[in-house]
Amino acid sequence: MVEGPQMPPRRPVEDPPESGSRSPNSSYALSRDAIAANPNFFATQKAVATMLLDVQAQTPRIARHMASHRRWLVSQTSFALAMRAKTEPDAPELTPGRLLTALTPHVEINRKTLSQYLGEMEVHGLLAPPSEHKGDGRLRPVTTTLMAEEGMRRWCEGHLHCLDMLDGGARLAAARNAPDLPFAMQRHMVEIIRADPEWCAPPPSMAHFLGSDTGGILLHALIRMLTDLRETDGRIYLKPVSIAALAEQFLISVSKIKRMIQKAEEAGHLGWELPRRRGRLWLSPGFVRDHFRRQAVKFECVERGWRAVA
Repeated sequence: MVEGPQMPPRRPVEDPPESGSRSPNSSYALSRDAIAANPNFFATQKAVATMLLDVQAQTPRIARHMASHRRWLVSQTSFALAMRAKTEPDAPELTPGRLLTALTPHVEINRKTLSQYLGEMEVHGLLAPPSEHKGDGRLRPVTTTLMAEEGMRRWCEGHLHCLDMLDGGARLAAARNAPDLPFAMQRHMVEIIRADPEWCAPPPSMAHFLGSDTGGILLHALIRMLTDLRETDGRIYLKPVSIAALAEQFLISVSKIKRMIQKAEEAGHLGWELPRRRGRLWLSPGFVRDHFRRQAVKFECVERGWRAVA
């Protein structure tokens, strides 16, 4: 059974400090198991889903590069490498070759696809040639733009705020008092998460969503529609919603949404209470658990990245 937000965690892994007692540099660290068991985790997932969907609505080009598992890793890694080059005089610039070297052990991608992704990020205003080259300009180095930095700062601060919601910490306040900290945290976080076997192998229930350039955003939309985690006959019901409405919201073709939804329906992960996809949409408890577990892995890596610099 998936627990509602009003219930205590089933399996407390560690004894957390009293709410509000944790300083940003406390010796207490949040693990993925403790995060997943935290009674406030449901609220944080609603909060982070709202934040990411707001980014999608305001800057859909940024959201597109963070929606699939592979694009997420490419975007996060390219930003980390580019910001390191900006802040460390001896750090090399971001080039396709250096990005491929960083990604190859952790994600299956070839140089052609990687160059295509970088080109799209440049077209969308997230990357640009540096004003001055550190090395050989023929390697086509790129760096972050103001749009990318503002978007990543919002991503970092949103996740730090959610960690604060779990343990009463003050990470967000510390990050706003030291504007370089979120980007330093992000560089550590992405190194940690790229090497995390659980993150790099999404569960089968998530895989067909996270293989799509829009699937990650759709997952967050489903989570935001949850009002609680109570089960009825093995289902967790959302509000009524149509495929056409989802397609319109995210500027995706109806056929693409149908393909993603159909695979999930066939696997028993979601469905509608009435024939022909009418009535309330429902999610299986296992599907929700898998999504929350994956998010707990991400939040642990953010926590570890933060603790490396704070």
